[in-house]
Amino acid sequence: MNIPDTLNKGQKRAVEYDGQHLLVLAGAGTGKTKTIIARAAYLIASGVNPSKIQILTFTKKAANEIVERVKATLPQSAGNSLSGATFHSWCNQLIVRFPNLFGAAAYTVIDPDDQLSIMKMVCGNQNLDFGKLRIKPQQLIDIYSLARNTKKNLTESLRIKLFKNKKDADTDYEISSIKPNVENILRAYQIKKGEQRYLDYDDLLLVVSTQLRTNPEARKILAQHLDYLLVDEMQDTNPLQWELLDPFVNICKLFCVGDDAQSIYSFRGADFKNVHLFKERVPNSEVYKLEKNYRSTQEILDISNWLLEKSPIDYNKKLQSIRGEGELPQLVNVSDEWQEANWVADEILKNFTHEDRTFSDHLVLARSQYYSKSLQAVFIRRKIPYVTYGGRKFMQAAHIKDLVSLLRIVNNPYDGIAWIRFLTFQEGVGEVRASRILQQVIDNVEKDDIPKILQNAMPGEDGSKIAGLYETIAAQNDVGQMVDTAYDAMSLGLAFRYRKDWNEKRKGDFPVLKLLAKSYPTLGEFIGEGLLDNSENMNGVNVLNESKLKTDENKDHVIISTIHSAKGLEAEVCIVLNVSPKAFPSAWSLDNVDEIEEDRRVLYVALTRAKSRLIITRNTASISAVHQSAIPQIKSGSGDDAETYFFNELPDNLVNQVVVEHKFGKVKDAATPNKIDLSSGMDFS
Repeated sequence: MNIPDTLNKGQKRAVEYDGQHLLVLAGAGTGKTKTIIARAAYLIASGVNPSKIQILTFTKKAANEIVERVKATLPQSAGNSLSGATFHSWCNQLIVRFPNLFGAAAYTVIDPDDQLSIMKMVCGNQNLDFGKLRIKPQQLIDIYSLARNTKKNLTESLRIKLFKNKKDADTDYEISSIKPNVENILRAYQIKKGEQRYLDYDDLLLVVSTQLRTNPEARKILAQHLDYLLVDEMQDTNPLQWELLDPFVNICKLFCVGDDAQSIYSFRGADFKNVHLFKERVPNSEVYKLEKNYRSTQEILDISNWLLEKSPIDYNKKLQSIRGEGELPQLVNVSDEWQEANWVADEILKNFTHEDRTFSDHLVLARSQYYSKSLQAVFIRRKIPYVTYGGRKFMQAAHIKDLVSLLRIVNNPYDGIAWIRFLTFQEGVGEVRASRILQQVIDNVEKDDIPKILQNAMPGEDGSKIAGLYETIAAQNDVGQMVDTAYDAMSLGLAFRYRKDWNEKRKGDFPVLKLLAKSYPTLGEFIGEGLLDNSENMNGVNVLNESKLKTDENKDHVIISTIHSAKGLEAEVCIVLNVSPKAFPSAWSLDNVDEIEEDRRVLYVALTRAKSRLIITRNTASISAVHQSAIPQIKSGSGDDAETYFFNELPDNLVNQVVVEHKFGKVKDAATPNKIDLSSGMDFS
């Protein structure tokens, strides 16, 4: 294959790698996606069967984009059998494809809401243990998930989640006091999942990794189906995902792309050491670096490079701009968040009016969506269209879950959560009666077919109607038609009393659901994959996130995003809000060097989203507070003092500083209240 001329020497060297395992350490904007695409195309053109190449990413959208771009570089149909998926989605596919091997046939994948429902049920059943705890069911799920994703024991998981990693005699005593009760509840939760044939997201990875580690037959079977594993965003993998990948070192060839300086998801268990220590962990491996940046001007990269150089961790990279020189970044000093919001709005409107920039040329980043609420309020008042990133996913919306509950019980008769949700749509069926019907189903499912059980449990017209609907859906092979049938039945009759907005506000979402469903060959795959689908758009229909300001008619809009949702985003003008003391690093991180360094990486990701203009705002009140009373010193493991505020020693030549005048302050009210007069303004003659 002729390597595209658009690849530079470093990218070409990685694409043509002929050794066993390779990590491509790709800095921000250095073309890592282009490299992984070229690698897949190169392998296929070199004679590798596309079906024996698996691409793994962290979003379905990214996986689909990579696969389509690979196909576009190849002759027609050459890459049709190439597969791209998320870790969870791929494991789900393997479980469905090899039901005997993994032993999870007819299990239902549950989402976080379902997990919480099951945990609440378990806590009710385990009232003796739960009553002794001051821990909410959601916290129990978080502890359970952290332990499995990070491979930490229950003691350490309790310490992290409940005691912020404190280590002292009092904390040790409290942990030892509550641990037996927590253990009983978590064991009961695991049993309940097994009884109702549920798999949560973590289970998908655990089921596959456990078989691969303990069962030689599993490794042998997958070795027949896989020659190359291409992993994107390697720095975001956690210990559980590493445990999944580790057996493949002896099954196929790994080609991993990542950047340890962009590892910012430790709250999900991500471990940047999976990249940082790759060569030590993977025998017969090499590490190549990509440092030529195609996104940003050199001035933007200079401040980003400086930020990493100040770290005690050696990232061993320095980005160089292919685009050359541009504007110095601006460091804008404001006195409060309203002044900040108004200044940002002014800047965007000025760029729109006088520089012929579009609204979509602008990306605004903040640590949390909560912090951007003031900005959103100002945007609405000043008619600046925007969308937010970080909303509730499409498949988690209530009206979608309502309909899918019917499909879930067809797929898995033991799915108690789906039964309760579906049955309570019926006139006169509350949770108590629904629970009784569910018990009859579970007691008789091995002896009778579901329609007959339903008719016995619900004598009369309603039982016959539901039994007939169940039968109709179960008999179909087309998943899209199943969605249509369920929608017609539930919106026109069964659920109309409860979901009147189905035919009004939400009606447009169901064709999208059908479109999703039609892309899956089986109902089980649709339910599992659909819950795991975290793409932002489906065929351009922006239904997956909510925005405070509708932009359907005007698609030119500013993007307001959390930094953690900004991976993969870039913009001509990037505005990073509140890079102030106690925000970078966070005040919550000040006693933990690892967390401080993760905050540094969070800021690095934000700065490197900018293409031509970088604007950083900070609160001058925070700076004054720092000078008046010093932030407590941070101690590293060696006992040395670590730096606090990241911009403490920022060289003057890296930014242009701007101080915003106080023209956005609050308008003063009258000194004393006047009496209201409601008698004026009406002529009674």
